[in-house]
Amino acid sequence: MAKNKEKILKAALKLFNEGGLVNVRLQHIADEAIVSVGNIAYHYTNKGAILYALYESLTKKQKQLLAEYRIVPLFDNIDRMIHHTFQLQKEFIFFYKDTLEIVRAYPSVRKAHQLHISSQVSQLQVIIDFNVSRGALVKEPMEGVFHQLAKQVWMTMDFWLTQHAVRVDETMTEQHYKEAVWNLFIPYFTEMGKREYIQMLQMPYDFFF
Repeated sequence: MAKNKEKILKAALKLFNEGGLVNVRLQHIADEAIVSVGNIAYHYTNKGAILYALYESLTKKQKQLLAEYRIVPLFDNIDRMIHHTFQLQKEFIFFYKDTLEIVRAYPSVRKAHQLHISSQVSQLQVIIDFNVSRGALVKEPMEGVFHQLAKQVWMTMDFWLTQHAVRVDETMTEQHYKEAVWNLFIPYFTEMGKREYIQMLQMPYDFFF
């Protein structure tokens, strides 16, 4: 039973990523998973239930990433977090390209996603505060600036693929993605932060270790 559910979700994710959520029917998923539509209905009452299961898988991975890298979010760790976030977005590309459409059509996902966004922004605020306290970022110039920065970082990370699709920008790479996120932090670097960032760029780490 668990294997069938996994097959269904894997097939749905592949098809959603390739053709977009709205263009995929249960029959398409059944054909891809090599199961009957009745078998899908036994596990998931409709396409929305499949979507929600995939959304839960996505947010679980996102939470694990933020939890792992917020403990000691030095610049190297932040860069790793950005890298893994980019990889995760490629895995669930349909959600990031169709976020607005999805949250409009599926209230359960909208409610869960609103809570998840608040959690993400709070986690990013913790990362910013940590780097202020250790002297890598300047003190907050005005009240609320760093909360807005946390929201801007979240927006840049989560809507990168959307703006890429709208602009049809063929030059989009992970490096461009990382630069877009880091460029939000750079104006707040202290001299120590600048040195650490330059050192990080000059001595890239190996993601496989």
